[in-house]
Amino acid sequence: MNILNYKLDTTNELLTSRIGLITPAHTIQVLDLSKTIDQHFPALGSNC
Repeated sequence: MNILNYKLDTTNELLTSRIGLITPAHTIQVLDLSKTIDQHFPALGSNC
């Protein structure tokens, strides 16, 4: 089953600098989070 639209490479490193970015980035994309945020927090008005 191919769920993710990206491929992970193997490495001998114990941790990489980007290890924690892949899951939140995928979740934000799948949930269309930017659209949801725009709906609940409309653009600022003249008070900004």
